[in-house]
Amino acid sequence: MPLNANEEALLGQPSLDDLQYDHQRLIRVPGEDSKLGKWSIVGLILNRSIGSGIFLTPHLILAGTGCVGGALLMWTLASLMSLCGLYVWLECGLSMPQRRVSGETEPRGVPRSGGEKNYLEFLYPNANQRLPHIRTTCSFAIMYILLYNLGGNAIAFALQVMKASGRYEATEVPPRGPVLGIALGVLTLIIVLHTFSREGGILVNNAFAIVKVALLLAIFSLGVAKAAGRLGGQEEVPRNNFTIGVWETQRTDIGSWSNSLLLCTYAMSGWKQPFYILAETKSPQKMLPKYTVLGWAILVGLYMLANIGYLLVVDKSVVLPSTPHGLPNHTDLPTLFFQRLFASDHDKASRAMAAVIAVSIFGNLWVTTFTAVRIKQEIAKEGILPKSLYIAATYRTPYGLLRRWVSRQRLHEDEIEKAPTLAFTVHWLSSVLLVIVTAPITDPRKSYFILTNLYAYTINTLVGCLVAVGLCRVKLRRSKWHWQERRRYRPWLSPVHAIIYAITTGFILFANFVPPSAGSPFTRAFTGVPYYIIPVVGISAPLWGVIWYWGLQIHEWRIGRQLTVNREAYWMPDRDCPSEYIQQAEIIDHTWQITPRHDMSQEFELPKTELEETKERFLIRRRGADNSNESDGLENGRDRRRPQRGPVSGERRLSDGFDG
Repeated sequence: MPLNANEEALLGQPSLDDLQYDHQRLIRVPGEDSKLGKWSIVGLILNRSIGSGIFLTPHLILAGTGCVGGALLMWTLASLMSLCGLYVWLECGLSMPQRRVSGETEPRGVPRSGGEKNYLEFLYPNANQRLPHIRTTCSFAIMYILLYNLGGNAIAFALQVMKASGRYEATEVPPRGPVLGIALGVLTLIIVLHTFSREGGILVNNAFAIVKVALLLAIFSLGVAKAAGRLGGQEEVPRNNFTIGVWETQRTDIGSWSNSLLLCTYAMSGWKQPFYILAETKSPQKMLPKYTVLGWAILVGLYMLANIGYLLVVDKSVVLPSTPHGLPNHTDLPTLFFQRLFASDHDKASRAMAAVIAVSIFGNLWVTTFTAVRIKQEIAKEGILPKSLYIAATYRTPYGLLRRWVSRQRLHEDEIEKAPTLAFTVHWLSSVLLVIVTAPITDPRKSYFILTNLYAYTINTLVGCLVAVGLCRVKLRRSKWHWQERRRYRPWLSPVHAIIYAITTGFILFANFVPPSAGSPFTRAFTGVPYYIIPVVGISAPLWGVIWYWGLQIHEWRIGRQLTVNREAYWMPDRDCPSEYIQQAEIIDHTWQITPRHDMSQEFELPKTELEETKERFLIRRRGADNSNESDGLENGRDRRRPQRGPVSGERRLSDGFDG
């Protein structure tokens, strides 16, 4: 008897024929030609990292440490931290979740988009629950949806646009209304452009990465030329900064130094970006270890050169307060750099530098939107948001429809470009919410500081610490987890990288509760908020998701139904790395089942769904085929490159974690 469409789907490529759209969606991974290649991986890291951080935080880091040697030390420590974090993410990203592959006795890692969402679900399962990861998922998801949108960078973009247009000077308080209007406008523009074309978003990202690399190299080159006297430089500046009192500082409080390190790690956090879209990356097992480290190395080199370039032109005394309790200069180092580079016209130099910073921040907003939306799509797949199926689905882009219309050959549905359009809408709403929440603050510059530090504390440091601690825990539980045998990537520093990252991020988490001393750029007199507000809000962020989880439980109890979520993945051997597998598609099934009453007879069972019955028939037929053709092997059964069915069971416990 021939297989029906659903059985064919379970055996090979999924089919749309019997898909039940009231509770199911089929989400395909972009074709091989549309996936991100090696230079796009590097571009993601550079474009995301080189945004506002390297331009708007170096003067705060210099003032926070109080000396040139301390500032460069913080950048060096942040570089080493980010390398350890990168190795943690490589080990987790290429090994989680664990899935069973036909013909193998042990589960193996098949990369999935979502980044730390997948790692936290795997590392912190909730035992004895119907959906074993739902509480962990909620704890991460609500925090991530609300805070991972860089609303602070949108405000920074608006500030630089206002400065470039001559609407306000750096010494003035910028007008709040125009700044908020520009911030909301740029967020809307980027969302509209991304929903128009996915491929266009990748091309624009790569272009911005090239421009930013050239910009930082130009800053270093101009600094060297100025120090050498080619542009009328003065020898006193580099001598004062690099030979006199390099380590002499008035900032001995741990709060100022830990906040400085936090800002450095924020500026270098772009190395996470490729892990958010692993399913859309070519041969991740082969490409990621090499090109993420390459992107990190380029970034670290550029950051150190840019900081040296600044300090070859700007005397540290311009930034540092003259008295122990005096406040540092508010003006950022790039603006001071350009003012002294072209001493004849400070106003034009400041406006030119503001325009350059605005372009850099726009690129940062661009790439963050591209990757953040994919995580929010993965969150929606878990069924914890209103209208989750619609948010999780992909839709044909206007550019894809245009290509189909102008193409001489009719394009197949799989060849039409698609994007998570409604997930972009969720991202836009959360970004606008953050901008509106900080609107009552009269000085938008303080809004930028608050949102930036809150993002750095929660998304970078808190989540990073949880992942690193979870990985250390897995490595120690060898008898149960067998991690050494099951992981798909083995860093040469293991387990040192996970231990260092756990300790350093944990140190920042608790050190930020120490009050900074008077005159620090992290006191209320400079930032506008008490020092403890950001760590208190940040450390409590996971509890927002726990409250959301309780709300879901109450909602299920009130309506008398339970949400059952099945994620059926389909994968095939990677053509560039045949020993590994890559995801091809996924069927998302969100079904509300009637909750059985306690007094119901145990013999009474709820009717099975059509999909479950189809799976059972398929498994029975496959066992018979395997018994009769046991000696034929995979070569005679079906083509090696034909996609394989997803997990043996649709249950998330088997597909996302170890089953014993």
